[in-house]
Parts: sequence; structure tokens; C-alpha cells
Amino acid sequence: MPTKFANQSQARQYNVSNAVASARIEGIVPTKQLEQNLTDYVAGKKSIAQILEETKQRYAANRPK
Repeated sequence: MPTKFANQSQARQYNVSNAVASARIEGIVPTKQLEQNLTDYVAGKKSIAQILEETKQRYAANRPK
């Protein structure tokens, strides 16, 4: 049975909590940057696409040449 939420923020929080819990089970600890990005996502300030693009840009900027 699907879970119902009162608003989109609650649905986002539920999904983020599940994803972070799964990562922690696998031994992956989220960085402070990721935690902030996920907080912004839950609040509706950023989309997943924006977070991915920012991550790609940080990776490209820090990649050895």
C-alpha cells in the first residue's frame, strides 16, 4: 500500500530519509555538503537535477589534469 503525504515536502523528506538510511547501512557517510543539499531539496530550494549538476561541476573542477 503506497504511503500518502500531506505535501510534497513530507514526501521528499521520507525519500531522503530512506536514501540516507540505505547509504549508511552500506557504510557511506554523507558529507556536510550533501546534507545541506538534501535539506535544500526537502525545502524545495533545489531540485535533484540541480544537485547533480553542482556535484558534476565540483568533480570536474577538482579533477587532476
